[in-house]
Amino acid sequence: MSSLAWLLPALSALVGVVHVHHAPSHDSSAPFEEVLAAAFEAELDFVVLTDHAPPGAVGPLPAAERAGLYTGPEGESLLVLVGAEVGTSDGHLLALDVRELPRSGKDVSGAAAIDSVHALGGFAVVPHPFSHGGWRDWEAPFDGLEVHNNASAFSQLGLLIPPAVIASAIAPKSVLRFMLRRPERELERFETLLAERSVVAFSGADAHRNVSILGWRLDPYARVFSAVQTVCDAPQLDPEVVWRALRSGACSIRYRIHEGSRGRKQWVEFPSGRRERWLGLGRRVLEIGQRNGPGMHPRTGSDESRATDRSVSNAPSPRGSRTARP
Repeated sequence: MSSLAWLLPALSALVGVVHVHHAPSHDSSAPFEEVLAAAFEAELDFVVLTDHAPPGAVGPLPAAERAGLYTGPEGESLLVLVGAEVGTSDGHLLALDVRELPRSGKDVSGAAAIDSVHALGGFAVVPHPFSHGGWRDWEAPFDGLEVHNNASAFSQLGLLIPPAVIASAIAPKSVLRFMLRRPERELERFETLLAERSVVAFSGADAHRNVSILGWRLDPYARVFSAVQTVCDAPQLDPEVVWRALRSGACSIRYRIHEGSRGRKQWVEFPSGRRERWLGLGRRVLEIGQRNGPGMHPRTGSDESRATDRSVSNAPSPRGSRTARP
């Protein structure tokens, strides 16, 4: 393979974030202009808004009018896609690639809401499956699972949340590096699901821009957008193309916050056939790949990436996984 061919996947990749809230949501007062400014600052290609819809609401999606292509201060382009986060009796659900709200509410089961999403031509993703109410019906036919969610990662700090909040005002990136560890429980569930059926892994920014202390903003959009990103093999910045990439699993999850960190980098393969790129022994991860999709091979195009991939045969294996073969 020529060096140019090796670079092609990276050159054609689109970078974005999924699961973003702003003023239409009951728990965010952030204006849309802040979302745009932060997305351009983080050099994103796309953003997926998923504002909360009132229980049982029908009709257009919250912020549906925001969908479209925007031009940044330096002529760069940003595609804004719009979905919604709805509540069900089994937990919250992201309704994506739909034009109107699906069935929702405390009297609507997760499976019924998912069927409604499918009837609208969309796909359904379970967000924060083990936090913020979690998810209860694992037999429901959802299409995707958030294996990473920023809000979940924060809540899992437990008793360390108060000092982490204070430290965030002083060294925010250090706190993020400490907080954003490999989501063990979510990925274990993901592997279990893959043994039974097809499902797609998602990263949820779950960005609200609603945490502050003494007026100091602790969760600005730009910081959240730059930490963990969704990288899709999509050649065009087009709504149908990006939705298709997200729906089909043509995207990997990239932990930008850990790039440049010291430590051995290795690719690890799991029973499902998907791969992850670990930092050290895997407490932190650089990339989470799909089964038979992005993440199956190094994407940086660097010699270091390929050399690391070959070097993992002697690395310790995690429970339920095996080190990747070159």
